[in-house]
Amino acid sequence: MNRKEFINQINSLYSLAWSMTTSVSSLLDQVGIPAHRVFSEKSIEHFFFFLNNPPVDNEKVTLINGDVSIYIKELSLINTKLITSIDDVVTQSLLVESQEKSKSKRFLGLFKSDKWSDCANDRFNKVICPVYEANLCRN
Repeated sequence: MNRKEFINQINSLYSLAWSMTTSVSSLLDQVGIPAHRVFSEKSIEHFFFFLNNPPVDNEKVTLINGDVSIYIKELSLINTKLITSIDDVVTQSLLVESQEKSKSKRFLGLFKSDKWSDCANDRFNKVICPVYEANLCRN
């Protein structure tokens, strides 16, 4: 392998890590969970490094402390957990819906109550946040 091929391979790995970092960062922002609650201590440093340093095509290699492949594996695991948690969100939504229906039957006629699912804040606090915290956050 010549020097140029080696640099291209390193830069491809860097681009992969950066791309996955921005994707996972966006998903974490959407579900409202901070990165430091999800990543290991070693990987959180890589997370912020890649988030703040997009790839540059300048024929040079950017050296990074630590094993980037371990970081990429952790990114893949977190990404998988984010995606597979969607099923848990749906299941939890159905459970909360049935609980809310039984509550509303008791108060039927006394108060006009809006459905919990009509309020974004209620959906987030009752379903989305608890599910993603349970599936993603480190113990």
